Amino acid sequence: TKANLALYSATKTRFQDKSNLILIKYNYGSKIELVMKAVVYTEYAPDDNFAKILKVQDIDDPKPKADEVVFEVKSAALNYNDIWGMRGQPVPVPLPHVSGSDAAGDVIAIGEDVKNIKIGDKVVSHSNMSCRVCKACTDGREFDCTKRMIWGFQTGPTWGAFSEVTHLPEVNISKIPEKVSYDEAAAASMTLLTSWHMLVGRAKIKPGQTVLIMGGGSGVGSFGIQIAKFYQCDVIATAIP
Repeated sequence: TKANLALYSATKTRFQDKSNLILIKYNYGSKIELVMKAVVYTEYAPDDNFAKILKVQDIDDPKPKADEVVFEVKSAALNYNDIWGMRGQPVPVPLPHVSGSDAAGDVIAIGEDVKNIKIGDKVVSHSNMSCRVCKACTDGREFDCTKRMIWGFQTGPTWGAFSEVTHLPEVNISKIPEKVSYDEAAAASMTLLTSWHMLVGRAKIKPGQTVLIMGGGSGVGSFGIQIAKFYQCDVIATAIP
């Protein structure tokens, strides 16, 4: 009934724009649950008819675990794994699903064990989730961790960037430099790290080498060009006109 629902504008703690409202469910005075909007799908679209499965729905606001950071999403980028997720191939993602592996925003809550992030910080996600204790992780090769998962792709249900608010462990959060926008940070979140991993981590490029970047107009490719130039390499790039 209408008596069980109320709209509350949290202009000081969460939203500055009064048009953004939080839906609060009252369980007859016993418990209050905050609800947020998210893009959710409950089935796959192997035919690529993504409009058929994507729905804006209310889901519960995240509550931080001891080591987690909760942030209001200001910008989120589209990654190709979002398309894989909606297709259900090559990896069947958990359902119901909220996609999104690249997000930037403002911290609104932290867990009791969080040390280096505070409420109000501008942050960006690091979607590579690994165990942090195996030989690969402790050798700086977290991409080779056998327990590695990609946040917003393999995580869930309903745990990704395409929501008003999301949460991550502190180790998967970085502060955004002052002169970097939310859009720029979200766009770089996974593509920059992928390029760095390929060129610096694996190829171990050195000054004076010639580096061929396939698909120089893509996210990974554009960052690859910049990284190679930063390492004083000669760059040859390909792109489709």
